[in-house]
Amino acid sequence: MILKFNNDKKDKKKINVKVIATTTVAITLIGIVGISIGKYSGNNPINLGVIQEGVASIESSFNKGFMFLKGNFSEILNYKKNANKLEDLEKENESLKQEIVELNNKISEGQSIQNLKKALNFIPEDYKANMISASVVSKNDGNWYTSFVIGAGSDAGVKKDSLVVNGSGLVGIVYEVSKNYSKAISILDTKSSVSFKLLKNSDYKGVITQDTDISGKEKYKENGYLQGYMFDSSYDVLPGDTLVTSGLGLYPEGIMIGKVDKVIDDKNKSLKYVVIKPYADFKNIDDVIVIEPRENNDIG
Repeated sequence: MILKFNNDKKDKKKINVKVIATTTVAITLIGIVGISIGKYSGNNPINLGVIQEGVASIESSFNKGFMFLKGNFSEILNYKKNANKLEDLEKENESLKQEIVELNNKISEGQSIQNLKKALNFIPEDYKANMISASVVSKNDGNWYTSFVIGAGSDAGVKKDSLVVNGSGLVGIVYEVSKNYSKAISILDTKSSVSFKLLKNSDYKGVITQDTDISGKEKYKENGYLQGYMFDSSYDVLPGDTLVTSGLGLYPEGIMIGKVDKVIDDKNKSLKYVVIKPYADFKNIDDVIVIEPRENNDIG
């Protein structure tokens, strides 16, 4: 009886194991089927959205990281290529800069030629055969060209007391000549004097000299203006009147000087002073024409 009882107990254990295994497999299959049905029917009892969002977020981060690495890797691979392109662009930029400099030089040369051609209009025919074109190579300290050096000397035919003009009109006079260079003073210099006449009436004459007794004369000098007086205080001279060389002294007749800016009557001295704005730009003189001096030295 005891042996039979033990055999029944063993059989019951075997049956229980089989039942548990079968039940587990069945539940698992039911779960799988339920998940599948819920996924496609929209009635998923398990909230897969959270899981899917998590997976999508991980996937997105992975993709971004991959693209970042891919982009930077491409930049690294193209670094040498980009460096070569940059070097080529820098060379091209330098070349363009040089072309601009050369073009500006050509424009400046063209303008200088035009200015010198204009100067020919001021030079009497008798002097054109012996005129010399030259460049200004240095100047005095300060804003205005009161003295300067010309890059032409005795070898080029420059003589002492030669006249200096440019495309705007009278500039000055040569006072010292060496073999290859000449020194000149402009009509702004206190040692310079020029006899002039009014273009509107050649009978109205006067002289330009910076040594006058005009009130405020230093202010006029600082502004680059000329000063002078009329030979006769009765002459009808007005602001805006044009002055040209009179032909007396060293300067040939008809060279443009400037225009009257102000007229000052000095009743006590019976003098009529004039303040003149020169046509030549005495802050910027590059190219000039040198004319041989006249033989007549009556007035410097």
